[in-house]
Amino acid sequence: MPAVRIVEVGPRDGLQNVQRTVPAATKLELIHRLEQTGLQAIELTSVVSPKAVPQLADCRTVLGDEYVQTLLQGQKKGHLRLPVLVPNLKGLDIAIEYGVREVAVFVSATEGFSRANINCSVREGIERARAVAEKGRRAGVAVRGYVSCIFADPYDGPTPPSAVLHCVNELLGMGCYEVSLGDTLGVGVTSKVRRLIEYLVQNGVPVEQLAGHFHDTYGQALANVWQAYCCGIRVFDSSVGGLGGCPFAPGAKGNVATEDLVYLFENAGVDTGVNLLKLAETGDWISRQLSKTNESRAGTALSVKHKPGSVGCTGAPTQQPTVPKLRWTPVKETEGLQIYRSGVNLKVVLNRPKNGNALTVPMISQLCDVFENADSDSSISRIVITANGKFFCTGMDLGKGSTQVGQGGSTSTAQFDRLTRLFELIDNSSKVTIACMNGPTFGGGVGLAFACDIRICVKTAAVTLSEVRLGLCPATISKYVAREWGPAFTREAMLSARPISAQELKSLGVVAGVAEDQQQLQRLLDGLLTRLRGSSPDASRMSKELVKLSWAHAGGEKQAAGIKALFERMMRPDGEGAHGVKQFQAGKKMDWDAYVEDKLKAKL
Repeated sequence: MPAVRIVEVGPRDGLQNVQRTVPAATKLELIHRLEQTGLQAIELTSVVSPKAVPQLADCRTVLGDEYVQTLLQGQKKGHLRLPVLVPNLKGLDIAIEYGVREVAVFVSATEGFSRANINCSVREGIERARAVAEKGRRAGVAVRGYVSCIFADPYDGPTPPSAVLHCVNELLGMGCYEVSLGDTLGVGVTSKVRRLIEYLVQNGVPVEQLAGHFHDTYGQALANVWQAYCCGIRVFDSSVGGLGGCPFAPGAKGNVATEDLVYLFENAGVDTGVNLLKLAETGDWISRQLSKTNESRAGTALSVKHKPGSVGCTGAPTQQPTVPKLRWTPVKETEGLQIYRSGVNLKVVLNRPKNGNALTVPMISQLCDVFENADSDSSISRIVITANGKFFCTGMDLGKGSTQVGQGGSTSTAQFDRLTRLFELIDNSSKVTIACMNGPTFGGGVGLAFACDIRICVKTAAVTLSEVRLGLCPATISKYVAREWGPAFTREAMLSARPISAQELKSLGVVAGVAEDQQQLQRLLDGLLTRLRGSSPDASRMSKELVKLSWAHAGGEKQAAGIKALFERMMRPDGEGAHGVKQFQAGKKMDWDAYVEDKLKAKL
């Protein structure tokens, strides 16, 4: 049977009516996951006024992202289409500025909805679309058209087929290569779908230039899709997880779920080119990110069936779902350091691979600045330290002309002060600190890792306190290593200077996870940061203070006083605890990363 092309509208139409602000990082991750499923078209966003659609105020951030730019630049070579909805010429100019090669224009078939949605008459809406289409075509941009309210208008009632025909003809006439017919209210049934398509075709509209866009308000969307397919339509809009809805249709469900669409067609022998299991994982993931029910029946069933440890029809355990891959945006690069950002996460990468990422004086100073600045930045919740190359960090730079060893006096004092300040800044950071050890670690690099709160590493990341071989001792790092490893083990490791394997560190409980290789290490980091979204920043700070009290002042008055102060702090009516408990009582899963970002936006 003839194949279909699915246009995924989740990142735009699916998210635009979500009340809570969805972080740009989540939107970008959604786009990445959708692209990995084999979809041929993904509607990225809409270049629209932030006042009109606050959820899409970050359209420039999305379009300017390095990954999205890579996709946009590759459109000419590949089959992937990446349309962007633009309401006017200003939106078109911005889209072209970011390299967009396909835009969509929107008109309503009815006057009431047109005035409520885009504040103009149908005629004015068509003229706006025409201006965009004509300028877009001159710029070499493909144009797709949308017609909304094809069956009914919440203000005007039933829509005459002639009104739909008029809009379709206008859109095709202005150069739209395809027009998507939108059942915005989700009131259509199969008989209405068949009559409307037959009417349009009988009046000269080529069926190959039509697409279907059905909402599921009354549970008829999938049946309507099949009816439209039987009438000759081969392109359908849908939204992963059934995201979406219409603010002008009380109780309206979202778009037909992409998972349900793929399940229907694939089981009918119609090729979609989409990996259904990956799609189901994506629908489950975005539903969890938004703390909402997954509206896809097929997606929900497949997610349950393929959960870790569950048994499929073969009786064998199914494969674990993939960990969400975080997108990191470059922030700054200096000689020896690279700094990246992903939402509330900051990543510091040691970048002297040819020198084993040994710490120079400028690097120590720059690391101190990073941690000092981050401590006063409420938009940052976590800091990751990792490195490029084979080594995590080989300690102080001992190269000729670089080392302070043997110079004594003020040189020695300055180096001691620098290192002490660095390790104390990491140890006392109010953020959750994570060492992602990509390879073997020596000397001061061990201090760098074990001053952090959490550590993960590759299996080749042996740790060596090699100072005694050089006539040195691990002075500034000793209290952090001894605290984490225990005095007896630390003593033996220092005196023997032997490599301590990642597995041995794991058995001690001082490393949270060990990966087979670099690729798995990145997945391990992504999974850890994703899980930590469920941890309150303030509660994390308090928990760190409790641990510090337990080893620094165990059983003493300072510990008792500290515990009491932290208890009072967590019970405050204006604290994060009060908000978290309310969400728990409401049966909602808390996403603290989104909470932090929402608070910051509210202050702007």
